[in-house]
Amino acid sequence: MCYSAQIEADYRKYVKMFGADIDIIAFTELFFERVHGSKAKVPKGVEDAFAHPATDGERKVKALIDEFNAQQVTLLEQDLFKQRERLARAERALQTRVTKAASESRRIATDKVEQTKRRPFPNMCKISQEDIRMNVERQDDLEVLEVKIELQQD
Repeated sequence: MCYSAQIEADYRKYVKMFGADIDIIAFTELFFERVHGSKAKVPKGVEDAFAHPATDGERKVKALIDEFNAQQVTLLEQDLFKQRERLARAERALQTRVTKAASESRRIATDKVEQTKRRPFPNMCKISQEDIRMNVERQDDLEVLEVKIELQQD
């Protein structure tokens, strides 16, 4: 069982159970800092506590969480695209001549693509064919990428 599943992090449940009043401003500051570059780790259970906001403060926190998640998805999609480009270059190089560098590049790119796909963001990995066409300079790269994407979708 993962860490976030083990902890009781529901803000409203905690307040109701113990009569405590946790300062919502502290949560707002934490999530604001995280959106603006802080490397603070927050358990998913804490984020889930704000899934259905009831007050204005909770709505602000929910908006900050959504903004951070959108940033993370964008970063992961960019990384995924770079690795797919790397994989296509390695495949093209291996078609002409087998080299240790190309083999290693293919292995690393394949591993990183799989690792990125396992990340827990729901809207990730939706790169359209148009995005690929805009960012790939050579026709050979485009053909290899289209084959790879078709294979991964099956």
